[in-house]
Amino acid sequence: MSDMHEIILDSTNKIFKDLCTKELIDQAEGGKFAEEVWEVLVESGITLVGVPESAGGTGGDYDDAFHILQTAGRFGVPLPLAETLIVQWVLADHGVNATNEVLTVADGASTSNTIELEETSMGYSIKGKAINVPWARDAKKVLSLAKLAGKSVIALLPLNKAIIKNGSNLAGEPSDIVIFDKVTEEGIFVKQVDEIAFNRKINELGGLAKAAMMSGAMETVLELSVTYVKEREQFGRPLHRLQAIQQHLAVLSGETVASISITNQAIAAFDKGIFDHEIAAAKLKVNESSGIITELAHQLHGAIGVTHEHQLHQMTRRLWAWRDEFGNENYWADQLAEKVMNMDNQNLWAIITDKQVEEIV
Repeated sequence: MSDMHEIILDSTNKIFKDLCTKELIDQAEGGKFAEEVWEVLVESGITLVGVPESAGGTGGDYDDAFHILQTAGRFGVPLPLAETLIVQWVLADHGVNATNEVLTVADGASTSNTIELEETSMGYSIKGKAINVPWARDAKKVLSLAKLAGKSVIALLPLNKAIIKNGSNLAGEPSDIVIFDKVTEEGIFVKQVDEIAFNRKINELGGLAKAAMMSGAMETVLELSVTYVKEREQFGRPLHRLQAIQQHLAVLSGETVASISITNQAIAAFDKGIFDHEIAAAKLKVNESSGIITELAHQLHGAIGVTHEHQLHQMTRRLWAWRDEFGNENYWADQLAEKVMNMDNQNLWAIITDKQVEEIV
């Protein structure tokens, strides 16, 4: 956590609160990119948090960046902030200077992504496709795994010559198919990598980013639910006075707090570089809690919660969409199970009793 942590989060919260309205989200879901908000984020340095100043970033650390994403999730910010930050971090690790462009990342673990590079006298010839690429239609470049002369590489590929087939997730956010039909580009970043290690890194960064955003969205769902049951009456009594409603609120509050707590613990562990199972546990817990929280919130709101005029559906649809991105429950359960099965008794006991928390916090 940087010395400016609280100031950074306070400034970010004010920006999102002022600019990220329900109307803005509606427009974004209708296909309009929130260019003005993106420019504010760029000018404030938010898109470069966690990137060293020596690489053209604004400094700060992962703790700052993931809590910014948590705040973004609280307001349902309809921008590829997480994807851009992830690409910036990966590029900085390889000595590439930061950029103010909108960036995205392709899921390298998907067997449907088949991008191949061929080195020519004109640069690199690119062919193949990548599916479910977030915000591809609005991004300038995509970071993707590719094959070059039979070897695995990562490449930062310009999208201006690519064919983009528009798609979307449940939240109405772009999730597109990118097709390169023997496109030639020169001067692009290409680096040989270990494919398994790279996929693991992307899933860790992306999984933690989405867990942070989901835990933030859960806070808003809880706030909306509490406000609603205090304002509405049934049988001559405020809804929040009814025992069944109080029970729903208790479960909703517990799941929200648990999700925020385990996510914050994973963020702290990752920031200190001593994480092992924390990201898998956090994404798994947040994914599972999202189902419980969205069900209870819609029960509390009744029919109004699914109407276009109400904000609730904007948050709950994001929870449904994000739970499948960068690993669903099955993926992270497998990751956690594999780690547990490979541990000795002492380390397993540390996980069960959470003894390592004192070393992190």
